Amino acid sequence: MEINENWATCLVTASCRLNSMAYLPNMLPGYKNVYFSLTKMFTKFSAVNLPRARAWVGRGELYTITDDLIKLAPQKNFELEQRLACASGAEKFCVTLNGLSAWCTDFALQMQSQMMEPLFRALGKAPQCGADFYSFFGNYGYTPFGVHDDTDHSLLWHLGPAPKTAYIWPRAAYINLTHGTLATTDYQKLLPYACRIDLKAGDLLFIPQGDFHILETQKFSATLGLTLFPDDPALECLEGARLLISSGKTLSSMGSAVLTLEQLSKLRRLALQSNGHIITKPQLGGLSDIKLNNAELQRSKLRVHPFWPLRHMSLADREVLLVRSRVMLAQANPLFSYLSEALAAGHPVSFAYLTQRSPGKITTEMITKVVRKIASLGGVVIEPI
Repeated sequence: MEINENWATCLVTASCRLNSMAYLPNMLPGYKNVYFSLTKMFTKFSAVNLPRARAWVGRGELYTITDDLIKLAPQKNFELEQRLACASGAEKFCVTLNGLSAWCTDFALQMQSQMMEPLFRALGKAPQCGADFYSFFGNYGYTPFGVHDDTDHSLLWHLGPAPKTAYIWPRAAYINLTHGTLATTDYQKLLPYACRIDLKAGDLLFIPQGDFHILETQKFSATLGLTLFPDDPALECLEGARLLISSGKTLSSMGSAVLTLEQLSKLRRLALQSNGHIITKPQLGGLSDIKLNNAELQRSKLRVHPFWPLRHMSLADREVLLVRSRVMLAQANPLFSYLSEALAAGHPVSFAYLTQRSPGKITTEMITKVVRKIASLGGVVIEPI
C-alpha cells in the first residue's frame, strides 16, 4: 500500500489538531491495493467467523445481510459490486463492514504501520479508548439515515472507483441553521448551506466528532474509515469488566473478587496496547495452526510483533496475560510476567533461551503449554532456527 509519507502531519496541521474538518487530496495513491484487500475479506466469512455488517436498501435496514454474505463467501470470483448487490438483493444499496483488521493480518499490519502509528506520533499519543477500521460500500445516493453527527472522529479514505460527495456542517453552524442538534432525513433544504467536498479515489477527508454530515454516492464506490474513539473513563471500566466476564467459567471463578475501577480501566488499556490500540480482536479462524511437535518447538525461536506486545498485570489473586486483546487468566504464577518481559523487545528469542533463563519454578512443560496458547491467539510467531 502506497500512502503519502507526510499525511499524518499534514492532517494534524490542516485540522488544527483534529478540531476542524480537513480535506487532503491524493493522500492514498495505493488505494487500489486497499480496495483489493477489502474485496478478499468478503470471502472469509462463515458461521464461526461472522461479519460485523449492516445494510440498507432504500431507507430501511436489511437484517439478513450477515447470513447472505456468509452464503456468498465461497464465491471467490465475484466482483465486489456484484457480491454486495446479490447479498442485498437490490440494485441500489448501502453496506457497512466494521472491524476490518480482524480479517487479515497483513491488512492490520499495514494499517497500523502506515496509518495509525504516524497519526499517533503526530498527535503525541494514542487514543486511550482505541481505534477501529471500517468501510462502507454502495451506490445508495444520499446516506440512508440522513444528516447525522458522530460521537467520535472519523478519517475517510475514498477508494473509488466512482467519486463521492460529502456535505458537512460544523456543529455550531448546524445548530444556528436548524436551531437544534437533531439528525434529519429532510436534508434537501440544508444542502446549499453545507461545505461541499467532491472526493476522488485516494483523497482523505477528516470529520471531527460532533460535526453534522451526509454523503452522496450515485455510482458504486468504497470508502475506508478509521474511527478514533474519544477518551471515556466509564467506557474503559465497562470494557474492562467485559474482558473478564467473556465466559461463564471466568465469571464463576472471579465473581466474588474485589476489583477497583482503576484496575478495570488498566485492564482495558493493556488489552488495547496488546492489539496495537485496535478495539477489534483478530478472527481466530484466520490465524495459522501451530503444527510443530514439542521437540520441534524447543528447536524454534519466538517473535512478538512490536505492534502487538504481550501485556501482563495482577488482578485480585490472579495473573492476567493479554494477547491481542484476549485475556489469559491463571492462578498466581511468575510465568506470565516472565514471558511478557522476555519477549517485550520484539526481537527473536530462542525457545531454549526462554527455558534456560526461566525462574526455578517454571518448567519447560509450562512454557510449552502457554507459548502454544499465545501462538493460537496470534500473539507470537514461531519460526525454525
